[in-house]
Amino acid sequence: MESHNAVLQCPSCRSPLRVERPVERLEERCPVCRAEVALALFPRLHAAPDTAVEGSPAAEGEAACSFFPDLRAEKVCDECGCFLSGRAAVLWGGRDLCLPCLHRLREVEKATDFIGRTRLDDRRALALVTWLAPFSLFTAPLALYLLFRHRGRPASFAPRSRAVWWIALALSIGWLAAWLTLMVVWASLVRDGFR
Repeated sequence: MESHNAVLQCPSCRSPLRVERPVERLEERCPVCRAEVALALFPRLHAAPDTAVEGSPAAEGEAACSFFPDLRAEKVCDECGCFLSGRAAVLWGGRDLCLPCLHRLREVEKATDFIGRTRLDDRRALALVTWLAPFSLFTAPLALYLLFRHRGRPASFAPRSRAVWWIALALSIGWLAAWLTLMVVWASLVRDGFR
């Protein structure tokens, strides 16, 4: 088996650390943030990838899966660094993750790359000022609330244009200006009628 260069990450700044020699421990400073790095390396890190069957039992001296201790570790969680067997690993967006990290990223931190579904408040606001245009005296302020209240929230896991947001904003302001003008004209006509 031919050895290859292993690439690790600094725990502080996540910059790559190249390990060009097979060692059991790595104790040095990160070249980017200068933090002390002390890592225990397993022999498999320097071995070329083998074609072993996924889910094979861990042999003596091999790393075991953190969730299934009787299975050999084949992957490392890209988020927390725990050892994973093929059975415990989840591939999401090109990253290998354990289920607790996937749950944290999706449900707790609401990271945009891990959101399964999202509310599109800009589209809701646009619907309020187009489909419900006759009621825009009431729906335009609601649309403005949706636009500004949820502006900083991650919009979606898919990249989207800001054009819908700007169109909904322009229509909301336009409808409110039209209603305000109508009320001023109506009030002046009523006032002139009493003279």
